[in-house]
Amino acid sequence: MSDNTIISTRIRLARNVDGLPFPHKLNELGARQITDGVERALSGVSRFTRYDMNGISRLDGTILQEKHLISPDLLTDSRFGSVLIGADETASVMVNEEDHIREQVILPGLSLDAAYERIQKIDDAIASNMKLAFSPRYGYLTSCVTNLGTGMRASVMMFLPGLTLKKLIDACITDVGRLNMTVRGVYGEGSEAEGYLYQISNQRTLGVTEREILDSVGGAINHIVDAENRARGLLLRNETELKDKIYRAYGLATNAYKLSTAEAMYVLAMIRLGAYYGYINVNNVDALTDLTTRCRPANMQKLSGKNLSIEERDVLRAKFLSANIKSLAQKSE
Repeated sequence: MSDNTIISTRIRLARNVDGLPFPHKLNELGARQITDGVERALSGVSRFTRYDMNGISRLDGTILQEKHLISPDLLTDSRFGSVLIGADETASVMVNEEDHIREQVILPGLSLDAAYERIQKIDDAIASNMKLAFSPRYGYLTSCVTNLGTGMRASVMMFLPGLTLKKLIDACITDVGRLNMTVRGVYGEGSEAEGYLYQISNQRTLGVTEREILDSVGGAINHIVDAENRARGLLLRNETELKDKIYRAYGLATNAYKLSTAEAMYVLAMIRLGAYYGYINVNNVDALTDLTTRCRPANMQKLSGKNLSIEERDVLRAKFLSANIKSLAQKSE
């Protein structure tokens, strides 16, 4: 069950260099010194590629955002922002966004311990090469007080169609809120839960250890998986309607002439749900998950190799999705 509910795990650490102003008050020389220092530190970990936000196109930057490798703020609001991205794109380090350094690791499935182990190596390398702002009383000092302490956010991307379709998601959000968790959309704070995708992460970073954060997030995730399992059972009470929704979505994915981003996210979600019930055979779940990124606007624009209107992009998306779905998924009856 959890394999069809948990998409990925992300661990993020917020750090700042001691003695320097936060990024919104930092001059270009100071910003460059931080970026160069992080790049040197990471050279001893593995191969990272550096991208300066003022040196790449807006399209390429948006693609990095669609891949969850950078935040919208780094792309649009950071004067001297940069990112260093690992070769396999599971690790990235944003520099001079809200904090001087934002390290993150994203791994598939429920991988809290593995992601934490990976990010510790990155953090240790940076801490060995740069003096980080740290208080014995408050922990790591950050631009936003909500990140004080460990500076760690552990989040899990979850696929929750049962809770959403049965209109139980608000109650679930309230429940996990009592566990000091927060629920956001697919691209974090302020974004929508397209394709029934939600991010669940810890709220507290101060007064708790990193191990306690990992354990509390893991416990909340288990609670949500159980709730989603029950909700999917409730959907089966009207199996005819459920099958109709899934098969209509499959038909739209394979035959539509144009598809908006929101429509593409919906049909991909319903095909994934159909695979859970056995109504649709999916031969590569990872490739199906990857389509939720590859169908995004900037990725479509890059695929075309030219500037497209929204309508032209929607037509290309439908053609692209149809070809991929036909090779990945077939109706089981």
